[in-house]
Amino acid sequence: MAEQDSSPLQNPRILIPDPMTEPQPVSVTSLEHSIWPNLHAELDATLKRLKLSHLSSPSMLILHDTIDSAVRAMQRNVFMQLVEADFGLGIEGNEESIEALYSAEVSEHGSQNIVQYCQQNGWQVNVSFPREAGSIVSLHVPVPWDIGSCGSGKLVEALGYQWQQSPAQLGAAGKLYTLKKLADRQAHQGVLLDQAGSASSVQHIQEKLGYGLIHFSSAGEVIAASPSMLASVRLPVEEAALATLSAAIPFNFANDIIWGLSLTGHSGMFENYRTRMHIPSAENVSVLFNVSGYRDEEAVIHSLWQVVSLTGSGSSLSEGCILSEARIHNITRNYVPQLVEAKAREAVRLGKDKLINEECFVAVLFCDIVGFTSYVESNASSESIINTLNTILRRVSSSVKRYNGSIDKFMGDSVMAIFRDPADAINAALDMQSHSADINGLRSRAGQETLRLRIGLHWGEVVIGNVGTEERLDWTAIGDVVNTASRIEKNCNPGAILVSKELRDAVVAAKHDEIQFAEVFQIVVKGKSDALSVCQVKKTGG
Repeated sequence: MAEQDSSPLQNPRILIPDPMTEPQPVSVTSLEHSIWPNLHAELDATLKRLKLSHLSSPSMLILHDTIDSAVRAMQRNVFMQLVEADFGLGIEGNEESIEALYSAEVSEHGSQNIVQYCQQNGWQVNVSFPREAGSIVSLHVPVPWDIGSCGSGKLVEALGYQWQQSPAQLGAAGKLYTLKKLADRQAHQGVLLDQAGSASSVQHIQEKLGYGLIHFSSAGEVIAASPSMLASVRLPVEEAALATLSAAIPFNFANDIIWGLSLTGHSGMFENYRTRMHIPSAENVSVLFNVSGYRDEEAVIHSLWQVVSLTGSGSSLSEGCILSEARIHNITRNYVPQLVEAKAREAVRLGKDKLINEECFVAVLFCDIVGFTSYVESNASSESIINTLNTILRRVSSSVKRYNGSIDKFMGDSVMAIFRDPADAINAALDMQSHSADINGLRSRAGQETLRLRIGLHWGEVVIGNVGTEERLDWTAIGDVVNTASRIEKNCNPGAILVSKELRDAVVAAKHDEIQFAEVFQIVVKGKSDALSVCQVKKTGG
């Protein structure tokens, strides 16, 4: 895509409200920028003012969905107009060709080039939180956009909200969309379902979701099945198909559940058992079911079958009790980087199914155990080495967590961590060195070799995103800021904390007077043509 300093398009006018009456809008050109913390805080404050704090989580979903849709619409529209201006290709009648170009651009470069053009030429979605009665959030979208294309329309209605559309102010391009709280919505009064109502509701759920029902004899024979069960394994809905269904029941299910229940206590209930059944009429195709049920007083087993997935033989979803999956998760969760787990939870909460790249300003911290290699060479017991390493890294991790950071990765005897607040990063580093001094005091008194830390920090914009292949992905911070932080750490004296001038300036600007710095000096590092300005952090009380 061509890069230009000026645009042949008409630039949108930016709406800047009076700061005395309205908060400054948040300008959004990319979904990968770190915009969400500020927007979440503003939305929470607005909902609190409107006495709607209990609707915070669903309102966040609406905010994410709407901004996501508006920004993507703006980027697509800007690209379409650029193609028309650069190549003289009219949009009308060439929609498929332009759409193919757009897909190729996004596939190869992501939205990076389009975002850069939008930033240079004033194209942005402005998000603001008006103070007027009943208003929750406003979006100024500078391009034609159908708010009905958002997936959160039903949720907006359910919460008693309504999007209101109006012309942009002062002749600006696009339109203004304001989310309002309707005054006349009445909260639903809860009722207690009676037995008939409960049975009717369960029946409707079973019918709507296509859950299958099978009754087994204690010998494992299928004595009854619902039409939905036969349909789920592509069998004809007729009694003759029950024999085929019975033959398709996996042995592990019969062994664990049908016969196994006869050996259990009087309750005879089971829940969330996963089993895979091969489709009789389709080779290498199977259905993974989640099964729950009970054994009645006549030893008939009533079971409910929920389809989890329809896949080929290479599915990674496992069979067996869901408790086994929970146990596996408990074992593996500590191997998952904190950044990934936290962002995955956020993505799921917002209805997403993958992590997207994020551009944001962070403090990057590298911590290394000085002399650990020689310590390993002089200690024969590998178990002792691992215990010593884990003791130190446990303390380092505790400091990172205490000051709101996230461990990005462990690299042997080194740690990389990320902090949103530069002051938090320095406080964590001071805490690490304090713990290190305590540990070394104990080791010295015990006649053991001391192991000191050196810590380097830098502040700047990074990209946090997916790196690797489908077989092995890391979700990590990358960029010059990360490389620079690592090189600063390599130039740090044992027991000290060395930070870049950029990080020092960010802390000073935030008026953290409790953090003191030594004089700035310069170092020369590999890969940098210019010297780096750095300084040491003074330890607390010194």
